[in-house]
Amino acid sequence: MPENRYDRPAHLKAIRMPGATTRNVARAREEFVRHIREGLADKRYTFGDILPTVTELRAQYTVPEDEIDSAIRELRRAGLLQLHDEYRDTYFLDPGADHHVKPEEREDLAQRVRKLEALCHDLAARVEALEGRAGRPGEARRRNDCPCAREWAAG
Repeated sequence: MPENRYDRPAHLKAIRMPGATTRNVARAREEFVRHIREGLADKRYTFGDILPTVTELRAQYTVPEDEIDSAIRELRRAGLLQLHDEYRDTYFLDPGADHHVKPEEREDLAQRVRKLEALCHDLAARVEALEGRAGRPGEARRRNDCPCAREWAAG
């Protein structure tokens, strides 16, 4: 049984797309895909932003409907777009958690987590020393003894 979908309400405003800079169909299609990917990477577009309708995209990028459909399928397979459940011809951006993080930023994030773990370990040792529960002076604590590390591992 086909699903009932409704026309897109007027209050759902679509993002403004720059449109094609070429009349070549294949290049215009690639520009559309690139505009979405770069817009997400540059944070011009965010989760939940609504795309223009397929008809509007065809006009902006001067490409046939099958080319826009193909580009949308590519973006959906990449996990960047989702089809709205209620409204026909309505796609929204859904880049997922990792699509907006560049590989060098992931590495930087891992370094920051390690630094925070070390700071947590140091802070826990200082609190224990102040409370008089610390072990022998100079005794090294294991990393897993840190309450923050236990919470991190459990969560």
